[in-house]
Amino acid sequence: MNANQRFCLNERHDITDRLDPTVEVSWPMGFNEDEVSLREGVLWLRLADLVDALIINTNPLRKLPNGEEYQPQCEESQSVSSALYSMIKASQLNTIDVALSVQHRFGGKLKREKLGWQDFTSLSLFVDDVERLLRDLYGELDNQTIDRVRHAALSIVQEFTKYLRKDLWQEHEHAQDIDYVVYLIGVPEGCAIHGSDHSRMNGAAYDLELRARAVRTHPESFSKYTVEFVNELFSHWPSLNQPVKDLWRSEQVQLPKDFPFWLVPR
Repeated sequence: MNANQRFCLNERHDITDRLDPTVEVSWPMGFNEDEVSLREGVLWLRLADLVDALIINTNPLRKLPNGEEYQPQCEESQSVSSALYSMIKASQLNTIDVALSVQHRFGGKLKREKLGWQDFTSLSLFVDDVERLLRDLYGELDNQTIDRVRHAALSIVQEFTKYLRKDLWQEHEHAQDIDYVVYLIGVPEGCAIHGSDHSRMNGAAYDLELRARAVRTHPESFSKYTVEFVNELFSHWPSLNQPVKDLWRSEQVQLPKDFPFWLVPR
């Protein structure tokens, strides 16, 4: 292996990574053995792991003829993984020399500033991990292309979850509704905030509080990204740390008096 080579196959035909020799990745069938193809194989498998962490497999257990139980694969997760992989492979990132990821190594920490609650939702935290994967595999070199691919990845998971995991999509929509009024994120220049925007924000805050309490009650039923988002909510919304007396819904939901609009996340 020369100084600029990163990926190779070991004696067991697993992909090894020079930047992290302790990690071995099974070589996917159908991939070639040149270094670009090995990088694609690592992308395929690591991306699938991230999607599996976002889209929880809810398929019931089944039994093999010998009585052994197994859980069928999650087809929704596979579809999202395939769409993201095809998008990344078709992007300009795939033209970058593998050696550049060695020469411009990613330090592991994103420098992206979080401005509103939509930057902490399950989908955004998932896309943060996708960006880390991109910067790891392609290097800290072409920020503009990585930004475009990140934006495309978020758009893809938003569209898929709208139909496959609507709770994840709705969570992100609620955060956007709050940010629109509180931090003016997404408000077109010259436009004002209307009463309907406040009503939508109130409903969004109410629903997010209910979701946060449900996740805290049964965290094992939700993705790690959702649990992380809820932890962020509990650390900034004092009302979530108070006992629930009467949960009710009406046409005009009023926010708690201590709703922390004055707090910018982090």
